Parts: sequence; structure tokens; C-alpha cells
Amino acid sequence: MDLLFPLSGDLIAALVFPGVLGIFGFLVVAIWLERKLVARVQWRFGPLYVSKPLGGLLQPVADLFKLVFSELVLPRHTNRLLFAATPILLFFAEGLPVVFIAAAPGVVMAPHPYGLAIAVVLVLLVAVLVVAMAWIEADKFTYIGAMREILLTAAYEVPLLLAALAMFLLYGTADPHKVVEAQSGLWGVLLNPLAFVVYLVALLMATTRFPFEIPEAEPEVVLGPYTEYGSTLFIYAFGANYVKLYVLSLLGAVLFLGGWLPAAGVLGVLITLAKMGVFVLPAMLARAIYPRYRIDQALRIGWGQLLALSAAAVLWSLLAAWIW
Repeated sequence: MDLLFPLSGDLIAALVFPGVLGIFGFLVVAIWLERKLVARVQWRFGPLYVSKPLGGLLQPVADLFKLVFSELVLPRHTNRLLFAATPILLFFAEGLPVVFIAAAPGVVMAPHPYGLAIAVVLVLLVAVLVVAMAWIEADKFTYIGAMREILLTAAYEVPLLLAALAMFLLYGTADPHKVVEAQSGLWGVLLNPLAFVVYLVALLMATTRFPFEIPEAEPEVVLGPYTEYGSTLFIYAFGANYVKLYVLSLLGAVLFLGGWLPAAGVLGVLITLAKMGVFVLPAMLARAIYPRYRIDQALRIGWGQLLALSAAAVLWSLLAAWIW
């Protein structure tokens, strides 16, 4: 391998990127960057007072310590074991798909000929845990958040699956290495722009980013499915959405932007990381420029325009594969 580390590719993938260090590093940087970007758009300073010479970069770390040492409250009216275990399980389940996604040639924890298809299925299944978490909390606000989560999930799952399927049909494979190799001439975003648009919108819905921050909706239902959580458990519950953003951005970079091309090794890993920004930055900036949709508006988009576009993307891929 063309790597500068005395480690095998699977160890690098597990420990560095896209594994443990990549996920936790992304959490710190993404939370800080989102605050800074939104503040800049809205003519504010954002995080500043903690590590001022670094522009407040350590503010998320300070928030982390504050939450860790806050009192952990476990409600009496619910099953305490399930209450504590569900957000932890959700957090790690959100990161599970990275096991099957390659960040560079050979840098993958579990190589599989259907790796990207498995990753997509895992992403779609995790939403069940969010609903279970809200149900276990046994609070009226969490029930509202859970119902909104169910409705939103049903609206984005089919378009997201069809967008990924369109690319698998186009490439003739779901193996991450072969998918990237198939984009050596043209990236997937140019081969099937409809699928890219569907994937980007479905990513916003899946991660409940603005304008689809409907299950949380702070002015209406406090924090929706996460209302009753505090201290360390809130870190897991709150961080799970950022982990999903990380996973879907990595998957999108491989499916649509050529992954690590045109390099390999360490440089290829850095290129993959940079391409993830194409999905991460719009998801963050949307918070500053879009109001939140009502649930009926979001469902109309998911079951209407987005579903139609995803079906068109599949037909586009079938036609392109037949012609080529």
C-alpha cells in the first residue's frame, strides 16, 4: 500500500479514518464550524471565549466536559436500563456503516463486494432506534418528536435508497473500490445529477438538518426525541445526528465525487475527507438561510418531488447503462 503508516489498511480505517478518530474529530470540528458559519452569515461572532486565539475551536470540548460532569438524571417513570442504553446504542449504530466504506484503496475495515449497499441499509435501519429512544422516555414531547421522526423517515428512505440504487445500476457494482474506479472518467454527480440532488436533499432529511429540523423543533417540542436526556447521555443522543451526517457525507463522496481519485494512500484519504465537505457545508449553512418546514410540507417534498426525481434517476441510470 502507498501509506506512510506502519499499519495495515484495515487498522488505519478503524483507528484513524473513517473510524474512531475520524468520527470524534468530526464531532468537535463540525459543531464548532457550524456555529461559526451560522454566526458569520448572521453577523455574529459565534464561539470565541474558550481558546480565543484559536477562534473558539475548543468550545465544543469545553461543552463536552460540562456535560460529562453534569448530574445524570434517570426518570423514575421509565425503564432506567433501556433509557441509558438506547442513546449509546444509537450513537454507535449510526457509525456502523463506515465499516463497509473505503476511504482510499485498501483503507476499509470490512471489504465486501456489496459494501456500499450494506452501508445504505444500515443507515436506513438506525432510525428505528431514534423512535425507540423517544418511546422509552415516556414523555408527551418525545412522543411528538417520535411521530415526526417516523413520518420524516418514511418520506426520505425510499428516495435515498433509489438514489443509491441508481448509482449502483450505473456502475454495475456496490463494491466501494470498483465504484470509485468506475468514476475515473467522469464523477457520478455528472453521470447522474438527478440522483445527486435527491441524495443531498435526503441527507438533510435523514440528519434532520434545516429546513427539516422537524422532530426536534426547539420552540415547539423542546428537543423532540432527546428532551429527557442530559449529561453524558445527551452527548450520545445529540452527537448521533452528526455521526449520521459524517457517514452519509463519506458515502456521498464515494458514490458521486470519485472518492479518493485522482490519488491513493494518505493523499487519497485527505482527498476523500475534502470531498465530504461538499455535503457537510451545505447542511450546515442551511441552518442560517432556511426556515424550518412544517411536517406536511416536508412530507409533500419527500413523497412528491423527491420520490419522482429518484424514480427518474433510476430510469436515467438504466438508460445510460443500456446505451454504454
